[in-house]
Amino acid sequence: MFTCKKILAVVDPKSEVQTSLQRALSIADKTGAQIVALSCIYDKSYDMAAVLTSDERFNMKQAMMEQAKLKLEALVKQFKCESKVEILVTWEKKLHDSVVNTCNELACDLIIKSTKKHGLLSSSIFTPNDWHILRKSPVSVLLVKSHDWPEEATIVASLGVSARDDTHVSLSDKVAENAHALSDLLNAEVHFANSYAGAPLHIAVEVPNFSPEVYNKSVEERHIKKVQELGQKYQLEEANIHVLEGLPEDIIPEICKKNKATLLVIGSVGRQGLSAALLGNTAELIIDAVECDTLVVKPD
Repeated sequence: MFTCKKILAVVDPKSEVQTSLQRALSIADKTGAQIVALSCIYDKSYDMAAVLTSDERFNMKQAMMEQAKLKLEALVKQFKCESKVEILVTWEKKLHDSVVNTCNELACDLIIKSTKKHGLLSSSIFTPNDWHILRKSPVSVLLVKSHDWPEEATIVASLGVSARDDTHVSLSDKVAENAHALSDLLNAEVHFANSYAGAPLHIAVEVPNFSPEVYNKSVEERHIKKVQELGQKYQLEEANIHVLEGLPEDIIPEICKKNKATLLVIGSVGRQGLSAALLGNTAELIIDAVECDTLVVKPD
């Protein structure tokens, strides 16, 4: 069973559709979790120290926070869920700092945030705040789109089985466990997806005795065996296990699209600083390419 005690739902007061709160209520109804609805505000005019006195700055901040609180209360009343939702308004320049700090302070175990879609390309538009939350969050993050979950959903779990370090190995197990648990919660079908890198073409030329076909077959068999072992643990059918050659940022979105995934479950250890800027993050490349909701699972 998917267990969740406290959900932090990041609310955008400017949005007409509050998908993050809708998802939080849907999960809370089935898990009994508490919900914290967070609205983070900031006004640049507050920094005009040369124009405003300290009292004026204080009064302006209080008035704006009170107005934001009233808007949030009205929003919660629309959903008729006042008894299930705690309201919180923070004053912070950077939304991601407010989200991560609030998550830590209130011991939340799931963050839910909505993402937008581009009308022409139907691809997700992720803001810098989205990426910072994914990288810095100590708990799982559910990024949601403005659509309803169907009665019979499809969940794709992206599994990395080639890693040798304990962090990535345990994370892959955690992804599979979360996907299976959510399938019970959502009455969903689960698919396990994995990709492997084939031998570089130039090796066949540079190393005469090297056989790319034999190498690729060996790698494929090892990957299939490991994914099948996880599949057997969670009683997946053979048809729901997908292992294909290629880069994960190409293969996983392809599998999601082919199987009309409602939700992708993926693991991410996160990467910050210069390495993230220069190298990117495989999980983020996959997230950016899929059209479904995405649950990003963090290591323990």
